[in-house]
Amino acid sequence: MGAVLLSPVYILLNIYLAVRIQHWFAVLHPIFDSYWFTGLFSILYAFAALTPLAAAFYHGKLKAWTKRISNYWLGILMYLLLCVLFIDLARILVRLLQHRDVFQPSDAFEYRVTIGSGIAAAVALSLYGIRHASRIKITRYEVTIPKSCPIPDLKIALAADLHLGYNTKLLHIQKIRNAISSIHPDLVVYAGDIFDNEFNAVPKPKKAAALFASIKTTYGSFACWGNHDIEEVILAGFTFDSQERAVSCDPRMVQFLKKADIRLLEDETVLIQNAFYLSGRLDASCKEKSGTTRLTPAELLLGLDRSKPLIVMDHQPSSLPELSEAGADLVLSGHTHDGQIFPGNLTTRIGWLNSYGKLVLGSMTSIVTSGAGIWGPAMRVGTSSEIAEIVVKFNPPR
Repeated sequence: MGAVLLSPVYILLNIYLAVRIQHWFAVLHPIFDSYWFTGLFSILYAFAALTPLAAAFYHGKLKAWTKRISNYWLGILMYLLLCVLFIDLARILVRLLQHRDVFQPSDAFEYRVTIGSGIAAAVALSLYGIRHASRIKITRYEVTIPKSCPIPDLKIALAADLHLGYNTKLLHIQKIRNAISSIHPDLVVYAGDIFDNEFNAVPKPKKAAALFASIKTTYGSFACWGNHDIEEVILAGFTFDSQERAVSCDPRMVQFLKKADIRLLEDETVLIQNAFYLSGRLDASCKEKSGTTRLTPAELLLGLDRSKPLIVMDHQPSSLPELSEAGADLVLSGHTHDGQIFPGNLTTRIGWLNSYGKLVLGSMTSIVTSGAGIWGPAMRVGTSSEIAEIVVKFNPPR
């Protein structure tokens, strides 16, 4: 429904951008002002602009190609719009300050320089973002839990938002595996959005699962579901949920995790080595799954030995105060991507208590990772793909 409501806006913005770029070509050289070039440009632009729609309804290899093109296009489109709109608004402001007619056409030289600068900036940002998204960095945190534990310290590798799908190549999965292994973790936590809504989009699933299974740990690898770990049709980020069907994952996703030697926790808690608890919450989007209702933080942690450390995986960091009140010591999350592409990293900080990084809330610590993969636009600008290395020390109160 959201895609239908926003489609007129999307169409108008694309018309505006196509006209501005075509006009810029026309003033560069007379050959670009010809009917044949205008027609060719219009066809190519329309093809790119329509790939998000085509990707939602095609199947097989055609779907894969259109999906990949649309993911690149959405990021490039955003930066083209931002840069060209900024140039146009700046031009209008300058003319107002100079008491000039804002509707007077720009001369050819001014148009070449201003719009050309905007296009060049957008292309540079897009190329940087595409390249930067493929790099995996390790972000380190230290956390102290004021409880006694037979284990002196615990090294956790936190990975979230892998979004295994059309944006992912096997090489990127290898990079994720290598980054996690380099930490030499005691525990690996995958905090949701392991998949990107379509299991068929996972590159070489047998090899991918084998890569995850090859990671050596002391206490194992665990995961919880995220909002994209379900099979559903998506159009430009909007889903076509049906009130008549329960939200559920593709059974092949569960089998993938088993082959990857990753234990899935769905509103479940395990006691590891009689030393600490690890809980995994169902995602907020999975309120009903096979007749199961998502537990509240208090219900999830009810009856546990509070003298032992309580670690919780919760994909969306939206229940932090409730988890703190329920007795959680450490909450590991993802979901926000830290905004993924500028200026998204500025807006996410408005809507979340902890949109990225480390936050201490009472006696509880929340850590939110920007994610190891990408969703939608196939780029990162102003953020990084990462694995979080968390060293947990236990310090019983005196």
